Amino acid sequence: MKAIGQGGNGFVYELEEDGNRFAAKVLAPSRSNKEKIKRFKNEYLFCAQKRHENIIRVIDHGLTDNGDPFFVMPIFDGSIRDLIGSLSEDESYQLTKTLLDGLDAAHNFGAIHRDLKPENILYSDRLNNVAIADFGIAQFGEEELFTAVETKDGSRLANFQYAAPEQRNRGSNISKATDIYSLGLMIVEIFTGEIPFGKNHKTISSVSDKYSYLDEVVDKMLQQDSSERYQNVEEIKLDVSARANEYIASLKISQLKNTAIPSHEVDDEIINDPIRIVGVEWDNGNLHIQLNHQPPHQWQWALRNMGSFSSVMGKGPETFRFTNGVAINTAYDQGEAQRIIDSFKQWLPNVARIYEQKLRQDAENIEQEKIRDLQRKIAEEEEKKSINANLTF
Repeated sequence: MKAIGQGGNGFVYELEEDGNRFAAKVLAPSRSNKEKIKRFKNEYLFCAQKRHENIIRVIDHGLTDNGDPFFVMPIFDGSIRDLIGSLSEDESYQLTKTLLDGLDAAHNFGAIHRDLKPENILYSDRLNNVAIADFGIAQFGEEELFTAVETKDGSRLANFQYAAPEQRNRGSNISKATDIYSLGLMIVEIFTGEIPFGKNHKTISSVSDKYSYLDEVVDKMLQQDSSERYQNVEEIKLDVSARANEYIASLKISQLKNTAIPSHEVDDEIINDPIRIVGVEWDNGNLHIQLNHQPPHQWQWALRNMGSFSSVMGKGPETFRFTNGVAINTAYDQGEAQRIIDSFKQWLPNVARIYEQKLRQDAENIEQEKIRDLQRKIAEEEEKKSINANLTF
């Protein structure tokens, strides 16, 4: 057994049994009194009976050989004090949501922590396992707290930098809003690395555009008058969720409005180098006209829809077939074959013009449809955002 931590009222030791590691919290006899013993017992009874993944769990409890109370809990890598300043914005948000869940559960179980601070939030496996700890042993009575603030004992004041205003006044009401104030301070520190004191403190928006909406949430959590704060954590969770959805909706609308629709300018190989005849061959009644490109289907459509034309009797555009860059038709003799070649050659400039017009019109139609589709999406998102913003329950 080795000591791994020390608090105001006791010590934490590392234990190992059957290859498994645990932590044991022991109430120091030199620091115990009836009130602290009562709080110690309340803590282990609460954590043993109230189970939630984000609240520390008591596995066992008892008395040491010297008669000092102790309880056993899972061992963690450390407190989130070790992580503050090294978390990404997404990790900070994940931790914020986890702490909201843990505090919400504690309040629903009937506990007001009264001493929330990074040192009392334990973690292991980065942020995959986070638990609120020290339900009682690290609490301070109102008289002790008032005296520490009143005497301006700097070394002890550090313990109270997360205390709500009402914890610094005699006889003030301690409520769920007290914990909410402390958590608000921690949320800002988790994102910015600094505890917000006074005006013009470092804001979440100054370090994260993505989660800037949390500043308004925290501002309400940190109201001087506890009645002006959220009165329960469920309200915070709902507000965070609503603001997150609104942010995502606004971001989506902004992205849609800034979507660049490609111009309908056409860059096409056959427009730049129109189809032309590069060779001919007659073979046993079949005329093969070799072209510089294999005509795409739009060019073949332009050939069949070029308007008026002259042709060899019965050998109009619709009678040609195309394969591997060759236009093929029947021709019974040299004279017919030559007339077909001459007609086909006459068609090419007109087909090239119709082909280019079609490509440009198709591209413009696609662009206009994209614009209409984008306008529909923006209208739908704006309507959805407006409806959601006005829904109440």
